[in-house]
Amino acid sequence: MKAAILLTGDEITKGVVKDSNGGYLSEKLTALGFEVQSIVIVPDRKEFIEREISNALDKADLLLITGGLGSTFDDITLQTVADFLGKELIYDSEYHSSLSRSFEERYAREAPAGLKRQSFVIQDSIQLANPSGSARGAYIREDNKEIVILPGPPVEMEAVFREALKFISLPPPSYSRTIGFVDLTEPEVEEFTEQMLSEFPSVKFVTRVRYFSGPTVILSSDNEQILEEICSLFTRRWKKYVYTTTGEELVQAVVKELKARKLSVSVAESCSGGRLSALLTSVPGVSDVFPGAIVSYSNDIKISLLKVNEDTLNRHGAVSEEVASEMAAGTKILFGTDIGLSVTGIAGPTGGTESKPVGMVCSAVRIGDLTKTYTDMFRGDRETIQLRGASTVLKRLWRLFWNEFYIE
Repeated sequence: MKAAILLTGDEITKGVVKDSNGGYLSEKLTALGFEVQSIVIVPDRKEFIEREISNALDKADLLLITGGLGSTFDDITLQTVADFLGKELIYDSEYHSSLSRSFEERYAREAPAGLKRQSFVIQDSIQLANPSGSARGAYIREDNKEIVILPGPPVEMEAVFREALKFISLPPPSYSRTIGFVDLTEPEVEEFTEQMLSEFPSVKFVTRVRYFSGPTVILSSDNEQILEEICSLFTRRWKKYVYTTTGEELVQAVVKELKARKLSVSVAESCSGGRLSALLTSVPGVSDVFPGAIVSYSNDIKISLLKVNEDTLNRHGAVSEEVASEMAAGTKILFGTDIGLSVTGIAGPTGGTESKPVGMVCSAVRIGDLTKTYTDMFRGDRETIQLRGASTVLKRLWRLFWNEFYIE
C-alpha cells in the first residue's frame, strides 16, 4: 500500500519553522509497511493544497495532511479538503462551547471568537481526539482512498496520529527492524548493506543518519525470521559499533546498559549548557542511575563545587583535557556515582583563539579510578556544537562499555 504526506504552512515554506513532521510520519508509515511516495510542503494557499491533494491521491491509498487546523485566518486546511471532496463543513456547537469554557477557566477572560474555527467538522468524517491540544484531527474515507488530517505542532500531531491508527487500513502484516551504529560513517556501512541487498532481495532496506549518533539501516519484510538473521549478520560484522537492532536512540541504549550493569552516572557540563543532562533525562526511569549534574560555566563553580585545581585552570585553561578530567572526577565524587562525565569547550560564535578555536570541545569519562579524555573539533553553529559535544560523550561511554572499562 502506498502513502503520501502533505505538510502545510507558510511558517515552514518561509523557513521560520523547521519541519520534523515529515520525517516522523514517514518513519512510522514505513514501519507499518506503507511505501511512502512523497513528502510535499506547501504554503497556506488553497490552490496549492488542492493541487497536491489531487497529485497525492492519484498515486497513494493514504494521504496524511498536517497543519492549518488552528484558530487564525490562515488555518484553511479543513475548508480546502471539504471543498476538494465536495463536502460541507458542519458547525459543532457543543465542541465550541467546550473550547470556550476551557479557555475562560484557564485564562479568566472571555474566549476569543477565533476558537469557532476549530469547531467545524467535515461532513462524513470521523473526528480524532487531540489529548495535547484543542485542534482535533479528522479521518475521511472516500472512494477507497483515506485522508487523515493532523495538527501541525509536532507534539499534537504525534498524539492525533496515534488516534488515527485506530481507523487507518494497514497493509498486510509486516515486520521492521532498525539497526543503529555508533562511530561509523554512512559510506562504511553502505558496502555491507549493498551486500545484504543482493543476498536478501525480498527485504526492503532504507538507510538514514541520526545526525548526532550515526547511520541507521531500517529493514522491513513480511518474514520476521529473515530480519533476525540480517540483524545477526550486521551485529557479527560490526560488533561493538552496533548499539541497537530494535530502533532505540543511543541515549536509551546507554541508560539500558547502565541499568543492566547497575552503574550510576553523573555529569559536569560547561559549554554544552545542560544538553548532556537533558539527553539523559529524556529517558523514562533514568533516575535509577542518574542522581544529578552540575552546569559549571564559571571557573569559580568548577573550583568550589567540582574541586578542579586552580593551578590546573591557570596552566591549561578551562578548555583542556586536564580540566575535563578533573571535572569528571569532581562530579563523580560530588554525587557518589560510579561514572563521571564532563564536557568543556568553546561553542561560539565568539571566544575562540588560534590555539583554541570555536568548536574545540574537551570531554572526559571517569569510571572507577580510570579516566579517558578527548579533544574534538566540531563545526556548526552554537547549538550544533553543544549537541555534538554532548552526544559524543554518550558515544564514548557506549564504546567504553565494550573496551578496557568493562565492569562486571
